[in-house]
Amino acid sequence: MEHNSRERIITSLICLLLLLGAGLGCKQLANRNLTRSGNNRNSNSGTASDGLTEKSNLYIKTCVNKYSNSVLGSYRRYASWLRDLDAGPTGHETTVYGLYEISGDGQDCLDAIKKAKSIEPKIPDVENAADAFGKALQDAVAQNNAIYPYYNHEDYKDDNFQKGKAAHPALLAAFKKFEQANKDFDGQVDKLEDDVARNRLNELKGDASKKYEYLVVDTSIKSKNIVKLVKATEFSQIKVEELQPMVDDLEKSINEMKTAAGNKPLSSLYISSCDDFLKAAKELMRRVRDKKPYSDFERRQVGTAAGWMVDGSPDKLINKYNEMIQRRGFGA
Repeated sequence: MEHNSRERIITSLICLLLLLGAGLGCKQLANRNLTRSGNNRNSNSGTASDGLTEKSNLYIKTCVNKYSNSVLGSYRRYASWLRDLDAGPTGHETTVYGLYEISGDGQDCLDAIKKAKSIEPKIPDVENAADAFGKALQDAVAQNNAIYPYYNHEDYKDDNFQKGKAAHPALLAAFKKFEQANKDFDGQVDKLEDDVARNRLNELKGDASKKYEYLVVDTSIKSKNIVKLVKATEFSQIKVEELQPMVDDLEKSINEMKTAAGNKPLSSLYISSCDDFLKAAKELMRRVRDKKPYSDFERRQVGTAAGWMVDGSPDKLINKYNEMIQRRGFGA
């Protein structure tokens, strides 16, 4: 099953870009974050950049933020108490956690996907992934919520798990299909976010009055690239000669941002979170450079909810990156 959301690259670059360019705000800081609060542009009369942002808005706010973690969280909960996930419930389980109920039926996401498809420019890869996500989502939600009351009310105690056993094949198939569709869609949306970020960076480049805003976007992109490298590479295979220049480049941008911030209200909140991320990146780089192995205690923590406390771990790096995301709106 897909790793939990704590270990995913969680990004809200677009939310930041909108804050910098259109007076919009953020919600649900733990996920991909994007919320419009007015000043919506007509995508038919706007630029291609406007269209990319509008598409991303719809995908992230109505689909990814609202449903991805909920469905995968229920899948993980269901799998956690089954001895054999493929075989399903046997009636001999010592603990039965059931599933989580999912709010909504997915129709709002399907509507958002349909609307996004009508917005220029057309992006077939993203739109096809969105279609697959929407279909898989609706099926997974329907299967999940149909059996949720059975486990929540402990009705399995009355029929020796007969209904649970009968529901399992379709439920598991729906979860697995959604997991793959979510992975594909998330990857496409991630690329779309990168396109929007690059467009915004180009818009701000060369405007002396927007130096701070430019550097906020720049530090965001550079931080995300470091996380991407760490996520995509086995820890033992990370090369210091590849990571070190990225860390040095980020530090340069952070220092320039500190100078450009001047007296901007609340900018210190975002800047301090950038410093925390930079420190975590340096800790990881040093552990790689010095070939410092994890202790037995640290090894047990990495990959768990306590992994963020281990200096030089990918867990801590991602944790500090997520904190940057949460504070980015304050710094804009």
